[in-house]
Amino acid sequence: MRMWMAALAAAMMTAAPVAAQQIGAPVDAKPGRPYRFKQSGITAPAELDGMRRADVRQLGTDELDVFAVYQDGPDAITVYVYRSLSGGVPVWFDRARASIEQRREMFGNVTPVVPTTFTPPGQSSASGLMAGWTLNKAPYRGTALAILPVGEWLVKVRYSSSKMDGAAVAARIPAVLGALEWPKTIPSAPAAAPVADCAAPLVFSATAAPVTDAKALQSAALSGGLVAAAEGEKKGVSTASSPVWCRDPAPAHMGAAYRRDGATDSYLLAISDSGRGFAIAPDVIARELGEAEGRKVQQWSVALYEPGSIATYTPMTGLPAPDTLIAALNRPILARTTTWGKKRNVSINPAFFK
Repeated sequence: MRMWMAALAAAMMTAAPVAAQQIGAPVDAKPGRPYRFKQSGITAPAELDGMRRADVRQLGTDELDVFAVYQDGPDAITVYVYRSLSGGVPVWFDRARASIEQRREMFGNVTPVVPTTFTPPGQSSASGLMAGWTLNKAPYRGTALAILPVGEWLVKVRYSSSKMDGAAVAARIPAVLGALEWPKTIPSAPAAAPVADCAAPLVFSATAAPVTDAKALQSAALSGGLVAAAEGEKKGVSTASSPVWCRDPAPAHMGAAYRRDGATDSYLLAISDSGRGFAIAPDVIARELGEAEGRKVQQWSVALYEPGSIATYTPMTGLPAPDTLIAALNRPILARTTTWGKKRNVSINPAFFK
């Protein structure tokens, strides 16, 4: 929970001065020289659009979620590079958009520029999304952001200006992206489109609660770890097509619920715009094991996707509303599976096997 709370705070502070951006751990980046994001192969120059690079920091470890900050007085450009195996550009762009439009205490009333798709450098499809906003609260007059995929990595650029309005700042984004150095080979990515509202809301279980049966928890810990290990083998994004995500109207104290291809029994609770989110879906393995024993089992698995791991949480007895799910997250995790590196390590919580 501390991890994604930190990610949420970082996303909210994107336009703040460098002095306020002391979240995460510093990364060794030599001043005045280009910085190469260690894992993705993307290189950020020492200067972007007339601003000097002031800081490079990471959330977590292994440089799987890194951001470089450029500063000129209150004006700032932040380049984020983070790994994500959940959601997609439309989902995380929608959360980034919300972090601007819902933060009136920082930006005042915002006037958005209609989001547009664009073809990122070195790619052949319009896999990126970009937008700008005109602000009416000092010190900023305008801000803009772009999100694009690079294989299993997402790149987010945020530009905030005290002089330019939203349209003018958005017009500077292509030059900023063009100044970055990209990998020579970038996997093909499907075209992106802004998320729309779902046609009909999800129907949640009013009695959804954490599963308490000891045998069911042991089974969920083992199967969840193995499923997560398989998920960790997926690299990059599909070159053929991409799921169509819609935004469910369900209220959530944190983030928002997104549904893949109109799903009626599952959703992704996306937290901020950092690629982290809780996937809630019917527990197929528990159902099949129950059928093999002549029992009817119906429960929903809960897994937290982070840049380098997937954490398996206690399953729920029904499809939980987002706030019901959040309230249940104070329980210990069942298992954690690494998804980065040569090996997939599955760590099972021994407390469930005593």
